[in-house]
Parts: sequence; structure tokens; C-alpha cells
Amino acid sequence: MDESQDMQTLLELTDNWQGGEVGRTELVSALRRVSDDSGELIRTLITQLSQGAVQAGQTAEHTENTDAWRQELMACRARSWPYPHGAGLLVGPHVLILTDGEQGVLLRGGRLRVLSSSVSASLLLLCQTIVMAQHSLDGKVVGQARTQRIESASTSLSEIDPIK
Repeated sequence: MDESQDMQTLLELTDNWQGGEVGRTELVSALRRVSDDSGELIRTLITQLSQGAVQAGQTAEHTENTDAWRQELMACRARSWPYPHGAGLLVGPHVLILTDGEQGVLLRGGRLRVLSSSVSASLLLLCQTIVMAQHSLDGKVVGQARTQRIESASTSLSEIDPIK
């Protein structure tokens, strides 16, 4: 499948999710399958969604409770695409956020909100921080498991009585 077909698929899934025709999981799965070297595809998707929202007059601000936003962001999972075509995805309990650091969109069932560039930059940094923290945590867990395995092997080997 070429990049234009991938873009069309992502646009259709987004539209279908917003219309209630498909589940959010299908859209998230499709976004997760975008390879690390295809960040430009995500950037183009953000641009097209933003332009579509502006043309449809969906740029009005939605008032959100600060505590609700904090809870939403604290519960997010993240995915990021590396430089030079950096982009990020935040998946919260109720929203999906796509950002490339310059522009961004907040998707909620039936609604799309175009984000300002300052908010988009902050959210990309959040995506990257979550991903780096997860990689660091995964590395620490792997290191602890390796150390534990080595220590348990040396302990169990030292407990074996030699044959005399």
C-alpha cells in the first residue's frame, strides 16, 4: 500500500470514528501501525484534518475543565515518530491528540478541535517524554531481570555440592 492509500485510509477511519461508524480502537490501531520512518504521513494527516475543520467551521474553542484535562492527560498513552518528521499521538480515555509540534488536532467522538501552535509544541514534548520514560523504564526492568537471573544462577550454582 502506498502513502496516498495509507493517508486515505487514515482519513476515512478518522471520519468514520467521528461519525460513530467504527470504534476508536480501529483508528488507534491504524495509527500505531504507521512505521517510525513515516512521520511525514502523520504530519500530512494533521494538516488535512486541520484544513477540513477550518473549512467546516469547526474551529470554535471548547471549554474544558482544568481538572478533567489533567486527568485525561495523566491517563494518556503515547506514540511518537522521530525527527526529521517528528509527530506524536496521545491516546486518552476520551480523546486522541495528533501533533507535530507546529500544528495539532484534538479528536473526540463527533468533534475535532484545531490546536494552537504553542499547545501543539507542548503536547509533542509530552508525547516524546512519555515514550522516553517508557523506554527508560523498560530498559531498567530488563536490566533488573538480567541482574536477578545472574544472581539467581550464581546462587543456585554455588549451592550445588561438588562430587568428591
